[in-house]
Amino acid sequence: MVIRQLTLEDVDAYWALRLRAIREHPESFGASYEEEKELSMDAVRARFPSSEDGFALGAFERNELVGMVGLSREKRRKLRHKAMIWGMYVSSEHQGRGIGRRLIAAVQDRARQMDGLEKLILYVVIGNAPAQKLYRSMGFESFGIERNALKLGDVTYDEDLMVYSL
Repeated sequence: MVIRQLTLEDVDAYWALRLRAIREHPESFGASYEEEKELSMDAVRARFPSSEDGFALGAFERNELVGMVGLSREKRRKLRHKAMIWGMYVSSEHQGRGIGRRLIAAVQDRARQMDGLEKLILYVVIGNAPAQKLYRSMGFESFGIERNALKLGDVTYDEDLMVYSL
């Protein structure tokens, strides 16, 4: 298992895995599959996170991208002490093998090297017990609940707002 920062050379594999994640778990992502699948690869490349304030990490097994997670730091001066973790996903056939734990640990390690960054924030759908358990075991603490955070048709989902202090 290799975990490394994704680059534009990985964009096709990244996008395929992201679309799979959104399609298989629509309740866990703010993006919708129907909207995202319509994006051109040029648009995907243009918004691909690859700066000192935003990046995506990938977990590779035998050169196949099997998991990913992103980080986006706030840009405004009064908010630059925090960053958001987004897009966490491990393919179903690779779950239960510690890949998610390694991805989160890699984000935490990299975040500690970012000057002035003090905390990481993430949102996880309440009811996604494996993800909530993972984040708690990695030092994240709940600081609130957003009721009806996501809405799919007539069904709403609450999110657990979690923070990790660097």
